[in-house]
Order: sequence, then structure tokens, then C-alpha cells
Amino acid sequence: MKKIFLSIFIILSFTNLKAETELEYSAYLGGLQVANILYSAELNEDDWKIKTTITASGLVDVFVSFIFFAESNGKYINKSLISDSYNFSYEIKNKNKSRVAEINYKEGLPVSVNADPPYRDEDIPTKEFLKEYGKGASDPNSAFVVSNKFNNPCLENSKSFDGVRSYQILMSEKSKKSKLNINNKEYETIICRGSSNAIVGYNESDFLETASEDNAITYWYTFFEKEKMWIPIKFTIDTPLGALVIKAREINDNSNEG
Repeated sequence: MKKIFLSIFIILSFTNLKAETELEYSAYLGGLQVANILYSAELNEDDWKIKTTITASGLVDVFVSFIFFAESNGKYINKSLISDSYNFSYEIKNKNKSRVAEINYKEGLPVSVNADPPYRDEDIPTKEFLKEYGKGASDPNSAFVVSNKFNNPCLENSKSFDGVRSYQILMSEKSKKSKLNINNKEYETIICRGSSNAIVGYNESDFLETASEDNAITYWYTFFEKEKMWIPIKFTIDTPLGALVIKAREINDNSNEG
């Protein structure tokens, strides 16, 4: 039953697509493709919706065949993205592991988490835990972008919280204007550098240690007018195995059409 619900959840999320901006990324580690990412953002008046799908690719798909989907929505208030809900699902096919979960928010703060299968032991998020780590944090989808509250996206230190895990991106505040070619179209970008710092829910690892070093992460942000968001069209993360490079290979930018 859980797998049937998971399939329906993913299928319904890709029906009735409106005039959102959609970005298709390829992820490479050490020159080898490891994943494909589909990210879409939509703003209709004061209602926003963001969706992310990640699927394994190449050798990773052979050894760890997975698919991850997330959808969040909320209100655009005072140039900020305030979450109402965040849903995610994942399936690791060759390990027969999956989960579907939903986080509900009240005035931008997470108040409940429902998951199937349920979280266990220390992973069970209490109300106190949600309040402590949800304060000042965004859901993982909206944490990926910067609203037009900032003319320079490098000025925001984003904090992500998925109900169990939390991390923060600390920017250096230094920025550089540049241009990036995606599918024969040139995009104006602002380059930002920073580091990723685990807050709670992560085990210590060489990957986290490397990502926490100064300027270990680089973003190429482009501003999308209709969505009123800065969205990275490329970003890199230093790892012990080399740089993880994630770059858009195609951008369906409906906000700039017509």
C-alpha cells in the first residue's frame, strides 16, 4: 500500500503544471554523473509552490537506485517565503527502503510531522524539537532559493530543516557578477561562496567536514522575475572525492516568455 501511495504521490505532483520556472540539472562527482535533478518554482500572486525530484544516475543508479521527491508550498509575505507545508518521499529500490512524510507549519514554524513508516527512537521529532530547530529555518525546498528581499543573494545565510535534520549555509558576503551559458542561452549571474554547517541530525563524516570549510560551496544565482526568487543555475560543493558539480542543462523560464 505504501508503494502505491508513493507512486500516486509522485504522478499527481507532475500533473496540471502551470507557468512555473523549471530547471533540469545534472550532478557530477569526479567527472562521473551521479544524479539528475528536476526543480520547479511557481508564484501565483501570494501563493508559492516549489518541487524537487532527484534520481540516481550512472554507476550510482546501479548500486544505490533511488528516487526522491519533495513539494512545499506557502505564502509570499513581506518579500519572504513562509512555508505552509512540506511533503517528501523517497525510495531506495535495491534496498527496499522508502518513506513518505509531511510537515505542517503554523505562521512559518513546523508544528507536526507525519511519516510512514514513522520515525523511531531519537529521530522522533517532538514539539519542542520542532520549535527549537524550526525557528528561523526554511523547508529544504525554499532554503535552496533566495527571495527578492535581498538585491544580492550572497547576503542571506539560509537555514534548512526537514523535521529531523538541519544545516545552515553561511555566505562570505563577497559577490561577483558573471554570465553563464545554459543550452545556448546566456544568463546573468551573481557568484556567491560559502560553507555548509550541520546543526542537528547528521553523523560526523569527512564529507561534512570538507563542506564546512570556508568557500567550500559556490553558487551561481540568477534572478527570476515572475517567481521573485534568486535560483542557483549552478553550484559546486567540495568533497573528499573532488568537487560535486550541479549545473542546469535546461531552463524552461516561462516568466521571461512573451
